[in-house]
Amino acid sequence: MNSYIDKPLTIKKSALFSNDKIFSPSRHQRLIIKNNNIDVLSNLVKVGKTNLNTKNNKGYYQYIEIGDINTTTGGVEHKTVKSIDISSSSVSKIQKDDILISTVRTYLGGIGLVTSLDKSLVATKALIVLREMKKGISKHYLFGIMRSRFFIDQVSMILNASMYPRMEKSYFDKLIIPFPTQKQNANPKHVERLVSLITQNIIDKEEQIKLKSKLINQQIEEELRGNQKSQSVPYSYPRLSDLKKQNRLDTGLYERSFKLNNSLIENYSSGYFQISVDKFKSGSTPKVRIFNGVKHNYKWVTPTDIEDVGFYKPLEKISMPTAFNLKKDAILFINRTSRGKKGEYVGISCFYDYEYYKQGHHNQGIYRIEGFSKDEKLFIVAFMNSTLMRKICGNATIGSKMKEMKSYDFSKLIFPKFPKKKQKEIAKNYYNKVDAPSKLSLDNYLAEQKKRNQKTGIFQLNMEIFELKEKLDELVDKIVMDEKIEIEHYLST
Repeated sequence: MNSYIDKPLTIKKSALFSNDKIFSPSRHQRLIIKNNNIDVLSNLVKVGKTNLNTKNNKGYYQYIEIGDINTTTGGVEHKTVKSIDISSSSVSKIQKDDILISTVRTYLGGIGLVTSLDKSLVATKALIVLREMKKGISKHYLFGIMRSRFFIDQVSMILNASMYPRMEKSYFDKLIIPFPTQKQNANPKHVERLVSLITQNIIDKEEQIKLKSKLINQQIEEELRGNQKSQSVPYSYPRLSDLKKQNRLDTGLYERSFKLNNSLIENYSSGYFQISVDKFKSGSTPKVRIFNGVKHNYKWVTPTDIEDVGFYKPLEKISMPTAFNLKKDAILFINRTSRGKKGEYVGISCFYDYEYYKQGHHNQGIYRIEGFSKDEKLFIVAFMNSTLMRKICGNATIGSKMKEMKSYDFSKLIFPKFPKKKQKEIAKNYYNKVDAPSKLSLDNYLAEQKKRNQKTGIFQLNMEIFELKEKLDELVDKIVMDEKIEIEHYLST
């Protein structure tokens, strides 16, 4: 990944005095850019200033916090909360197509675009709202640039040089936005449109992932509730026999929520199955290892690399003298929390597609299973990541600060014996390859991509988001460095 920060080895006396005689390296860094066709963020977009006092407007709101921005894609989530549960009485009213910028840790990619049409959207004041464009450029072009490495590097330079590293509106007149030139392409507006289209394609894929995740939940719920042996399962306080069966007290397995959710599977008319404890294989962290080395090309898989929707994003490679453990298609189960995640994070699973990822190695924070057919693996992964199983795993976790599940705990989970047709129907929303459209142009690119996105599985959509993001960074790099851009190259990939 390119860096656009020049760190000089020496500094002039004049530079020292112009920086208040401060030797801090962050004060003397320079931005690398060769394109002169630039503007600053403050000249391009207005800050949204529509506020709301929740104390005077009680009710339910769709609330957006800093952590609701997906730092990988820029997607924005929201949750339903009561006005009394919002920490501050003053919030920002939010509408579709607002760009939100996190005031803290902005350098991590806390920049998102709102896609929801909900009229009750509000956001914490820790998010700056960009709304109305001042000039005739696409907001999606602006968002694409703001999601790039070039923009994030600028943010890092400004915040590192500040006494208090927090993004402020006053910094907007320092943040540079580059625009295409005729040196790059005979029609610069075509390049600008291309960036906008790729950005919209990434956003649409993110929306389809959300829709397919909801559809999987709906399919599972309807199949289970429509095929119960009896209409109701009464809840009772745990008995001694229950305690002996589970052989554990540090758990939520005796709570009403677990009993009611688990009984949906237990009471399913076609029965259920379990995965025997011996099928769960633990990972390891090699004592001797080189990250991103050149000798071997093993993918390095840890819990933090697996997203909530069940997709492994390859970030690092590992070179080591010991044997690797990912040698074929497998289901990967996260067995412990990390980065302060909640207990519901335990149990999130993904399909390790060996055809795509090739050789890899996972650490002890993950269990793997190999002994099922591909269709069965895909169904198990889709079911494990459903809302129902997230709740069940949340009850089954043990520990206080760090939640976890042992292989024994996973072996106690039950899976409904859905008909093969229903399993494939559910799995198809998670994993479904669709041929890329051909003969794309600027005029039909987005429409054709959206039609394909509707058919493509969550796994493939995630994969393509990462690939498109790389292409977008490459495209922005050419704009920044004022290099030639072939439109057709980016349309055909």
